Formats: sequence, C-alpha cells, structure tokens
Amino acid sequence: MKVLVEGEKYSLELLEKLIDPRFYKTFGLEGIISHVGYFYSYVNNEIVYVLPKVFINENKIILFHFEKDKLANYGFYLNEHKNSDSLKHLLILFYRSLQEYKKRQPLNTIINKDESLILDSNIGDKEYSYLDIVLNIVNFHKENKNIVLFMEKNRRSKQHKKVNWAKTINKTLPYIDSNKNPIYIQPVNKKKIIDSEEELLSLFYSVLWDLKDKYKFNITIDKIYKIHTGKSFLSLCKKAPKILRKIKHKYFSDTLVKIYNLLEIYFNSSSTAKSSNKAHEFIRVDNYHIIFEDMIDKLFSDKLPDNLQKLKEQKDGKEIDHIFKYDALLNSKEQIFYIGDSKYYKTGSSIGENSKYKQFTYAKNVIQFNVGIMNGKKENIEDKSLRYRDDLTEGYNISPNFFIQGKIFEDMNFDKSMINISSNKNEPEISYHFENRIFDRDTLFVHYYDINFLFVLKAYTQINSMKLKEFR
Repeated sequence: MKVLVEGEKYSLELLEKLIDPRFYKTFGLEGIISHVGYFYSYVNNEIVYVLPKVFINENKIILFHFEKDKLANYGFYLNEHKNSDSLKHLLILFYRSLQEYKKRQPLNTIINKDESLILDSNIGDKEYSYLDIVLNIVNFHKENKNIVLFMEKNRRSKQHKKVNWAKTINKTLPYIDSNKNPIYIQPVNKKKIIDSEEELLSLFYSVLWDLKDKYKFNITIDKIYKIHTGKSFLSLCKKAPKILRKIKHKYFSDTLVKIYNLLEIYFNSSSTAKSSNKAHEFIRVDNYHIIFEDMIDKLFSDKLPDNLQKLKEQKDGKEIDHIFKYDALLNSKEQIFYIGDSKYYKTGSSIGENSKYKQFTYAKNVIQFNVGIMNGKKENIEDKSLRYRDDLTEGYNISPNFFIQGKIFEDMNFDKSMINISSNKNEPEISYHFENRIFDRDTLFVHYYDINFLFVLKAYTQINSMKLKEFR
C-alpha cells in the first residue's frame, strides 16, 4: 500500500510503476500529481491512494507524522509507523468519500461557467472494487467473530461425539482460548468426516489471514481453523472457485451464507478482471474542492427545495457554495438564510482577499431577493417564518455570512469538529455605509472559520441523520 499527494513532485520512474499516467503531468524526469483518487493494480497487487493536498505541510510531512517520500516508496513504512492505524483509517474514509460523492452527484458537475469536476472511474456503479471487497471481508470478521467462533465450537462438538481422548491428547496440540481453556482442533475419532462448513471457514480465514498480512489490518484471528499461508494459500486460491461450486447450498446458517457470498465475490472479481484484461481499477478526481463543498453541504444543510434553488444559482453565473435556513440571530422564532463559502487549501494557506467581495455580493443578492418577495415583486416562497426586513422599524435582520476552511490538527481526531474562529483571520470582514448602524441592508459581516478536515471526512461517510442534527 502506497500513498501519493496531490500537487507533489515524484520521479517518473516511481510513478510509472505505481499508477496510471492520467493521474500526473510530466515535467522532464519528474511527474506532478494532478488528480486525487484510488488506484489498484491486479498485476502488481498494489493499492495506491492519491490524497488531497490539504494533508501535507510545507515541510513535506503528511498529517504531521509521515514523510512524503517514504509513504510513496515503502509499503512497510506505513505498516510499521506508530501512527499507522490513524492514517489507514483516514485512507479508508477518503476512499469512501469518493464513493459517496459518486452516489450523491452526477459524474460531471458544472460549477460556474468555466469550472467542472471530472470524476473518472472504470468501476461500474453495480461493481465492487477490490478495496470494497477487502473492507467488507474485514468488517464482517469484526462484526461476526464471536458468532462464527460459537458456531465452530458447536460444530466440532456435534461432529466428534466418539472421540478417542487418549489419542487426541497424545497426538495433537490444543488451542488455548482467552479463558485459558484447551480446545482440541483435530480430535481423533474412528471415522474421518468431510465437512463443507469446515472447508468454507478454512477458505474464509485463509483469505482473511492473507489480507491481514498484506495490509496489516488491526484484527485478531483465532487459529481454530486450518489456515493456508504462503505457497499453500496460492495453491488454494487456484482451487477456490471449484471448491465454492462444490459446497454451494450445503449449509443453512445465514452467517455462513454471507461468508460464502463474500468469498464468491472475492474470487470472481479477480478471475473476471483477468478474463476481461482489466489490469487495474481506479477512481480519479480533479478539482477536489468541489467534493469538499459537497461534504460541507451535507454537514450543514439539507437540500434546498426547487423553488429556492435560484438563490444558490446567482444570475451572474456564479454559484453560492452553501445556503441554508436556520434561526435568526436575534429571534429564534424567525429564520434567515445562512451563506457560506468553503475553502479547500493546502495546510498553512490563507483565504484570498478577493473572496470576501464575492461573499458580500452573495449576501446582497439574497437580501434583495427576499425584499422583492416582501414587496410583492416576486413569487411567494410560502415561508412566513423567513424575515429580512421588519415592517415596523424598517430594520434588517443580520445575514450570517462565513468562510469555512478545512484544517488538519496534529492529534488526528476524527470525532471532534473543532470548528472555531480561524487562526489566520480572527476578525470578521465588515462592509457598511454608516458606522455603528447594524440594522441596515448595507451593514454586512463575513466571518472566518476552521473545521477539522478529518471530522468532515468521517461525517460525510459515516454520520447518521441524528448526529447531523446535533452538529447543526
């Protein structure tokens, strides 16, 4: 498993071995990573992640702990690093974020008139990628480990009712479980019984053992099954499709049926790739900031109804990143639109000066749209709680307006948003005609916030609707 980073330079010799040339641009003897994504080679049996630039700092250190060149060159560097579990967790969330975007949005999304996102992949919508299959096998083991262990103990208990315990104790070694109880895996009895369940479990845990060894997953495998490794495992893989066909429908447990299905997908995907000459699979994305915008959108707001979509799509061809209704700042019985712009920058970069003028314009346009409705010049949006100007005082509601930038924190926490006033810009931008007159349409504020990028990734792929409401 190797890791590359968007915008970084690597030797062409390395890149040509690792990934498809569509992921980088060539400059002499070097290549610059131009896309982010996921790449798996069936030929080299190598997973390569191409991470967004936000994860690397000016010292070429990824997530404060990992050296850029070592992650690109040496798979063992990641596996042996003390912070490897956190990075592996990030890699899985990053991959799932690409899959989530594919589900939520069309493959080509036009943003403004001169900008588009290309999400290119040779993994079909109804196909499992190699990584999907691997993660499903590992997660199944984590969730069903005790169930399978219990089933196996029962199976062996029923199978060997007439055990010759003297020969068993003399000729075999027991497995000692967590309670220090001996479990004899191969009891000696008078009759040898061929069991399809045993064949299935042996195959499953041999595959799991190989994945654990290859990718250093943090899982524990109880060695109560016959596990094939090395040359024995390679030989087993060749025979696996035939074994699966032979034992199909020979068991009734739902758990074992799921194991069978996982193995069938695992071995079929490899043979299908070979028969179709599919040498690799990939997901390739340019303009990753558009995906970051979608992450923030999902985190902060539900989808705008169609009759309000015109507020997001400005008449000058620009599009507001984020707009959503929430309680007004002065009266929770009223609501107002919040307007946001998400910024996807390299660690240490700050928001450009020109961006604030766009935000002021967005706010003015939204205010004008709503005032037009109040004056009867535009269609009614049928929302009596939404108030921009008070009839009695002629004062204007404060329009919340903000920038939000993804930031990496050294403790690599995935569960805390750490949303706060930006360390680079702790004072809001203010636009006004009359000083100290807050309740007019020309007094506008734009605040700057940071948010933990790792939390955003996890929220995008794993958080449920209840947790989203709590966050909002």
